[in-house]
Amino acid sequence: MSNIREIVTKAVVSKGTGNFKTVENIELGEKPFSILGCWIINNNFTANKIDSVVELDGNFEINIWYTLNNNTKTEIAKKVINYTNDVIVKDVVKDTLSSDMDVIVKMVQQPTCLNASINELTIEVEISYEVLAEVIGETKMKVSVFNPVEEDNIDVNEDFIEEF
Repeated sequence: MSNIREIVTKAVVSKGTGNFKTVENIELGEKPFSILGCWIINNNFTANKIDSVVELDGNFEINIWYTLNNNTKTEIAKKVINYTNDVIVKDVVKDTLSSDMDVIVKMVQQPTCLNASINELTIEVEISYEVLAEVIGETKMKVSVFNPVEEDNIDVNEDFIEEF
């Protein structure tokens, strides 16, 4: 015989993913000759839930290593980029017990340079990143509780291990 119980627990009540691409331009004082490397570092962000959207506010730094004067001199250009993106979340659980929610956002792919190209005195950088957003809230779930079996009715074979 089983009984049904309701348990109050925290669970993922909404979730969603977002793929973002952007193009940023880095202005330089001189015309670059070639690009030796492009890195994106120091990605920081905060997240807040507004209706059915998780709003992501953050920034990262672009570092571009490039050459000048027919590859005779190298320089590094840096620029901090601020971003705001919306991740649409879909409800996984319809019934929540309160409006107090926690938001967890994970970077599935950190901001990465896809391409960097020279355009006169500017370096154009294509950037991509992907996030997973989960909203945690209180909800109820039903579980079955089984009564323990009487121990008097259990037959135990004490010789289940054979000796070698």
